[in-house]
Amino acid sequence: MAKYQAVILDFDGVIVESVGIKDNAFKELFKDFPQQLGSIMQYHRANNATIRYEKFRFIYEEILGIPYTSDISEYLNAQFSKMIFEKIVLCPFVNGAQEFLEHFGSQSLLYLVSVNPLEELKSILRERKLSQFFTEVYAHPWGKADAIRDILRRNDFAEREAVFVGDSPEDYEAASMAGIDFVGRQASRLWEGKNCVVLNDMREVLNYLKIQAQAVR
Repeated sequence: MAKYQAVILDFDGVIVESVGIKDNAFKELFKDFPQQLGSIMQYHRANNATIRYEKFRFIYEEILGIPYTSDISEYLNAQFSKMIFEKIVLCPFVNGAQEFLEHFGSQSLLYLVSVNPLEELKSILRERKLSQFFTEVYAHPWGKADAIRDILRRNDFAEREAVFVGDSPEDYEAASMAGIDFVGRQASRLWEGKNCVVLNDMREVLNYLKIQAQAVR
């Protein structure tokens, strides 16, 4: 794959179909606040790149008007992880994702960048037997743009030598901030006003990147 030395992937909605799992977990977690649930879900979906801890704090302090204590934080984090972990381990791949990983993983080009908690994400990767595909995994507390910059810096890659594949406008913004190319996977996000290629699944993304590589030969 001559065009890119680093292929960087988001996790949810790019490798596995887990976005709906997390949406449902937020609904369940805050079901006792029916009057505010619409606002909670609107905020959650509009802030795809925000780590769950920060979302919980904002929801409690700004939407519910309830003091956010360390006990509440620990409870919400534990409940959320319990709700999603097994479901994400068992949920289907995005169409073409396994083929994508096998293609790039053999070339040691793959990096994973996510806002999930690091240890939880690594546990999911181990359970799904995906750890071996990634040169390195970046997760919370890394921001996505900073993680991309670190990949470039540590490997002495030029910006043109890396591409980020994500499923949200926030992923596009992270790639733009780091100065690298971006390809979007169409999950459930809106892409209006974003100047990027957006494809239906990872099989289409794989074929697109193969074409890009052939074009520079």
